[in-house]
Amino acid sequence: MKQSVLTLAIAASPLVCQSAIADVTPLQVASLDTLDEVVVTSTRSETTAREAPGAVTVINRRQIEEKGGGDVLDAIRGTPGVSLIGVGSGGRKTLSLRGLESKHTLILIDGKRLPASNDVLGPNTDYQYDWIPLEEIERIEVVRGPMSVLYGSDALGGVINIITRQPDKTSQGSVKLAGLVADGDAGGNGHDAEVRLSGKLGRSARVQLNASHKRRGAVSSAEKAPQSVIEGREQQQLGLNLDWAPLEGQQFSLDIETAQEDRWLNTVNRRNTLYQSRYDIDRQQVALGWEGGIGETTAALRVYRNEIDVANQASNGVRPTSPQNLQDSVVEGQVIFPVGERQAVTAGAEYRAEKLEHPKLPGGENEFVHQSIYLQDEIDASNSAMITLGARLDDHEAFGQETSPRAAIVWQASKQLTLKASYGHGFRAPTIKQVTPGYSFPGGIFLITSNPDLKPETSDAVELGMILSKKRYNLSLSVFNNEVKDLIDTRFDAPLPGGLQRWVFDNIDKARFRGGELGAQIEPVDGVDIDVSYQYLDAHDGDGERLERRPRHTLSAGVAWEKNAWRFDLSTEYLADQVIVPPRSRKMTDVPDYALWHAGAHRKIGARTTLGLTVDNLTDVRLEEKSSAFRHEEYPRTFRLGIRSRFR
Repeated sequence: MKQSVLTLAIAASPLVCQSAIADVTPLQVASLDTLDEVVVTSTRSETTAREAPGAVTVINRRQIEEKGGGDVLDAIRGTPGVSLIGVGSGGRKTLSLRGLESKHTLILIDGKRLPASNDVLGPNTDYQYDWIPLEEIERIEVVRGPMSVLYGSDALGGVINIITRQPDKTSQGSVKLAGLVADGDAGGNGHDAEVRLSGKLGRSARVQLNASHKRRGAVSSAEKAPQSVIEGREQQQLGLNLDWAPLEGQQFSLDIETAQEDRWLNTVNRRNTLYQSRYDIDRQQVALGWEGGIGETTAALRVYRNEIDVANQASNGVRPTSPQNLQDSVVEGQVIFPVGERQAVTAGAEYRAEKLEHPKLPGGENEFVHQSIYLQDEIDASNSAMITLGARLDDHEAFGQETSPRAAIVWQASKQLTLKASYGHGFRAPTIKQVTPGYSFPGGIFLITSNPDLKPETSDAVELGMILSKKRYNLSLSVFNNEVKDLIDTRFDAPLPGGLQRWVFDNIDKARFRGGELGAQIEPVDGVDIDVSYQYLDAHDGDGERLERRPRHTLSAGVAWEKNAWRFDLSTEYLADQVIVPPRSRKMTDVPDYALWHAGAHRKIGARTTLGLTVDNLTDVRLEEKSSAFRHEEYPRTFRLGIRSRFR
């Protein structure tokens, strides 16, 4: 089934495992090959997407470039099991994996966790999706289903691992420039500039520098102008990656990412006062790592720290929201070693201190400490079957201990057919804000208050899947059932003077997410690629009521034609049978189905330069015109003209 369980599981560092693909030339990767690309997220060791336990999708470098989007959300749109949902502030969108919210999906950069700003800093934030410019990304691995066994809290719904491009052995770089023009006079114009430089530093070190600047204007409401339906944003980012290998089999790394972002929009408060709200967001991640090995045993150690600082300003005499500072400090270690000839064991431990500073917290701050150990055994049961067993013990300062087991089997029934089955237990602890006694936070007409009696969310998920591969096509099918207990949500508590509403965090006793996913990649003739994904989702609470913002049907389809130096593509996204509960009315509302269309043309100029023109939202869909219940908006029809050039 594999070269050997040890060859792949021990070939690369368990924590800095992306280095194995640093020298891949992105434009040489074909869409039908993604099942055979190396992935590392589902087991913390190297395997392929086809042979990895559970449902894994890879978005490779070529696909990222061809989509031509602005952030990670744009890059993963259309992935099986992924849908984007509105969060009701400035047109912001977050992702949903199999119906679970973004707070249940752990975002990683090269295996390093990012703070889940949504629900930690506030219920309407999406700050975790643009830490890394797209030019810096090698591939994105999307793992659907509970992954708490390897990653602990926040991985209840799945994991998205952003694998960055690593420093090269030779001096080279790339530049991307793009201009965006939105149709009409509502706004939304912008630009995007990114640069990457990489090369050798002395005999034993490699270094990479990257920088980006992007801006996009706010979009005014068609019905309530000059209020904004999409906030404006401007960001500057700098990154440094340094690898040093003083001895064979020993490598040290230093990674630094820093970004400063401004966001603004025109809105009204509950007194109908028009004002501009502006957010200043500062982000930093600093990481030190070591990896090494003796024989067939490898080990890795990493220390890193994330920090997000958010400040708000408001015009026209309106009181701004309170400043916040979130710090996440992590120490983690891992070792992979063989047991006989057919087993590879992964053992690891993690210590994490999460600190939030906020004036509404008693004393102005609070801190939680998480500690965990985990063990995983990959068993090569036969030449065609791989069994993965694992368990993790988490010790949370406020909620005690939780054990997360996992079991999976992958059977290569034939050269073309792969069958999978898995079970996983997941959990997610409440955030600092949600349980700290006395915390309350105003947001528009709402006053959101804590609930010290909240319980952690837990889930038990089972999944069956198959992959059928032929020369001209790949077909994948999976069905899943995820039973979630104590799902955390907000509920209306009481009206307050002045038109305010008090909402409180609370546990939904039970929720059930079940459905199926279908994916197909087809190459009917040379130069033509067809990609289709579909998800059916049935999401209900314990009383049988539908959960809002979970479309029953999500369909994505695209076709691309490549001939000589030209490439043309057309794609669509269709969402149907969705209900939303508007905060003011608090009544379940059916919203219209809708489809978005996108098109693009790309022309290679020489061996290293590509010119592209894309049109997003071809039919100029405006969600606010379809229903006032929608809690987000899409950009108007937008023309993006860009150029990307690589150099040595």
